[in-house]
Amino acid sequence: MKTNASLRSRAADHLVQAVLIFASVFFAFWLNDYRQDLSEKRATQAAIQAVANEIKTNKAVLKRWAPYHKEMANLIGKDLEEGNVAIIGFDPDLYIGERGIFKEILTYDSWDFIRQTNIRLDVDMRIAINRIFRQQEIVERAIQSAVEFLWSRESLDPALAEQNLTIFYALVSDLYHQEQAMIYNYVKMLELLEGQ
Repeated sequence: MKTNASLRSRAADHLVQAVLIFASVFFAFWLNDYRQDLSEKRATQAAIQAVANEIKTNKAVLKRWAPYHKEMANLIGKDLEEGNVAIIGFDPDLYIGERGIFKEILTYDSWDFIRQTNIRLDVDMRIAINRIFRQQEIVERAIQSAVEFLWSRESLDPALAEQNLTIFYALVSDLYHQEQAMIYNYVKMLELLEGQ
């Protein structure tokens, strides 16, 4: 009888130890998952905040430059309408002066942050963020087109003054309208991000 009781006692002891080992291993896995989940949630919130901050900064840049580009387009349009091109030729300095076309940069550093694997965003949010930065590239190309045109040989040809002013007017007008569309979409994206 003693051996039976002793075996039962040992079996109960082993069972308790097995349950404790299983519980501690299960708890360790749960704790690890919890920490990882918490870390991913923090990284996701940091990424969303980084995107929001960058969009706010880029929106402020465009809000500073868009009125200037509108004014520039209006001046060029007025000179084209009044036929002043024959008198003044094509002199970009009359419209851009020392300020240039665009002397700030639009950034997209947070876009790289979003593409990390530990950032948990649903597909729709990832697509929306991707779309906003892709649209920003269109604005950057509009800026680049205007600048490149000013550096082209054709822009220096006095015989092409009216054509050059017409092309420059189209480029600056396009830039202004791209900026306006981008500002609008920045506002919409910020609203979407605030809901996260």
